[in-house]
Amino acid sequence: MRLILAALAFAVAPVVAPGALAQGHDASSCVAMDAHLPDDFADWNGGAAVGTAKASAEAAVLQLGKGYEAGLMKRDDVAFIVEPEKPGGSVSYSGVFAFDVAEAGDYRIALGSAAWLDVIADGKALEPESFGHGPACTTIRKIVVYSLKPGRHQLQVAGNGAETVKLLVAKQP
Repeated sequence: MRLILAALAFAVAPVVAPGALAQGHDASSCVAMDAHLPDDFADWNGGAAVGTAKASAEAAVLQLGKGYEAGLMKRDDVAFIVEPEKPGGSVSYSGVFAFDVAEAGDYRIALGSAAWLDVIADGKALEPESFGHGPACTTIRKIVVYSLKPGRHQLQVAGNGAETVKLLVAKQP
């Protein structure tokens, strides 16, 4: 009897789009992906091209609130400021970028993949305030929130499975 009930439960289970469970929502119920992005992520699909450099001193500067399609390099070719907790394997891709904060507050970093990210200030990796999945029905895979002081910060992306990653840094509303 239990076997029959288990088989029936499996048979009527909803069909979920690939990757939807990893993002914490059922994408099959979405009318359109990215149709209703939060205001601070309105430019998520802006797709400005930016690339990483071998040396962190040459890091490309990101504008707050602007969506990027960031070019990454093989992990072993990137000079990290601080070794990432999860650097990824030798075939993964990584990058170092910079962004400026004018006003102290909470800032959200959105990624379109499950890559590891660190925010660096004064040569040290900061602890995130929170992290989680992107909003339902968006291609934002993860969001990490950091409480930041004014000044230049570096953003390290590590362990990405592809040569590019979508990213956006924005002040939390």
